[in-house]
Amino acid sequence: MESQDSTGEKPTLIKSEQAVKVSAVYTKKYTKKSKSYTRYTKKKYTKAAYKTKVKRKYRSKASYRTTTGKAYTRAAGSEGLNDLQGDEGLERLAGYINRNFNHRSGGPHTAEGVEKAGYGDCWGLSDWAAKKLAANGYKVKVVQGATSASSRHRWLHVYSEGRWTSFEPSLVTKRYGSKHYTATCGKATTVVKTYNM
Repeated sequence: MESQDSTGEKPTLIKSEQAVKVSAVYTKKYTKKSKSYTRYTKKKYTKAAYKTKVKRKYRSKASYRTTTGKAYTRAAGSEGLNDLQGDEGLERLAGYINRNFNHRSGGPHTAEGVEKAGYGDCWGLSDWAAKKLAANGYKVKVVQGATSASSRHRWLHVYSEGRWTSFEPSLVTKRYGSKHYTATCGKATTVVKTYNM
């Protein structure tokens, strides 16, 4: 009795050579798919998932330690800012701000808050820089004006080497591309506070 397939037609016999070729191709493709699937499963669901969880735990502890370490480094390193003079002193202060602080909108807006957090808004960075410069004998004005980003942006005017110069603590941070401290982004319209005047 002859068998029939689901369509009702009789199956045709294939020569043995053709059957071998078809079988070999199918096996090869299947093997490749099988290997890639196995490789994918091992990487994604076993080793990678485990490593990611371990790294995340490590990162959270590390970030805590790093934050504590940075606060300690800032406190110790700011002692080197006790002998600032002239334009060279302004350069040193700008470099310190760039290495240790960053600008963040909505961040602390007092010198103490910036020292503690490691970042601040333009008000906080200006307050911190003004107090450091005043402690070193500079004449300082904290000024305010409008920019494209804010109507109440703050920065400093500092008397150094016989002239008034702008000192922009926000623009020297990495967030704004570590610009030179004399770069400004607005025109001063108000003197908010003065030191040593």
